[in-house]
Amino acid sequence: MEIRSREKTRYGRRVPDAGVRNRTAPLATLVAVWRLAWHLLARPGTLIETSIPYGQDRGRRIPAPDIHPLAVAVAPALLSPGICRHIDLALAPVLPFREIKTKMRKRFYILIAVGIFLAYSGLIEPNWIKVRTYDLTIKGLTQEITIVHLADIHTKKPGFREGRAIGIVDRVNPDYVFLSGDILKSASKLADGLEFLSSLKAKRGVYVVPGNADAVLVKSIERGQTPKAYGNWRILMNENVDCGEFILVGIDDPVTCRDDLVKAMSGVDGTKPIFVITHFHAKKLLAKSAEMNAAMIFAGHTHGGQIGFGPLVSRIPYAHRSRFVAGLYKLDGTYLEVTRGVGTNLFPLRFLCRPEIAVFHLRGE
Repeated sequence: MEIRSREKTRYGRRVPDAGVRNRTAPLATLVAVWRLAWHLLARPGTLIETSIPYGQDRGRRIPAPDIHPLAVAVAPALLSPGICRHIDLALAPVLPFREIKTKMRKRFYILIAVGIFLAYSGLIEPNWIKVRTYDLTIKGLTQEITIVHLADIHTKKPGFREGRAIGIVDRVNPDYVFLSGDILKSASKLADGLEFLSSLKAKRGVYVVPGNADAVLVKSIERGQTPKAYGNWRILMNENVDCGEFILVGIDDPVTCRDDLVKAMSGVDGTKPIFVITHFHAKKLLAKSAEMNAAMIFAGHTHGGQIGFGPLVSRIPYAHRSRFVAGLYKLDGTYLEVTRGVGTNLFPLRFLCRPEIAVFHLRGE
């Protein structure tokens, strides 16, 4: 790398170094260290100046000393964001005005961009629920039915997002509501989660399976503190129920290894269409979907990645476990629908991945 030294001239004559008072040397050395470190780390491959130009501000001339090796050694320690900010403010009188203005403009634009991103992904998109509608033909259905599928509520307390979801369900007025787990946000929110379940209305029932975030709900049920069925809702844990037009199979959470396919399919003869609700579409479930003769599988857990950018989705802990991240898929005669869910987890942001509620209008062949 080529290192060049440059001095600024005034009126065609070189400005002399003689006569500089020693009190300006420490500040000028700090200026030189900061500029060298900035060039080395922020703009690799560019020319590096080993001295700064003379400048004039308020009638004082600031010298341009050579760089001392010790100063270069400690330069990385001076480049933390907080220190750099204070150095910039301290050097405002000695740096050229144009350079100061350029730095301030760049930082202003960066702050504005970050602020817009956080405002949109943290406040707007997480509450902007999308209704996705499907019209499908299912072999063996005797009449048309409407099903609303939602998942991953992660409710903290009844708020705008929860109220918005309940309002969408009320407007659709479905025959059934399927909820694929993760109702709760934390163990202390059990009452709020049960309140949300009681607010969901459907003509023929609301059916729920637990998710990996619902461990406190499962323990409460096992201890007899919370009923598995109350009012219009019912929680299915490795069991099935005959809904008249179809058999509904509810599988306990596969993420925490509470699933039991054999137990869940007990007594199912396959004379009616089979619908499966699960929190996560595990590989063993998909492998046996044809053997189970399942017409549809409703799943969640992935949140669609929450960030709708491909390379980042593959790094989300709960999204990379399957290549089926979000949407409707057809697998050997079985429909698999993976919803993006309603709430958020890990970080309260969504970007290019709106929360969604799926509405299915199903009819027989």
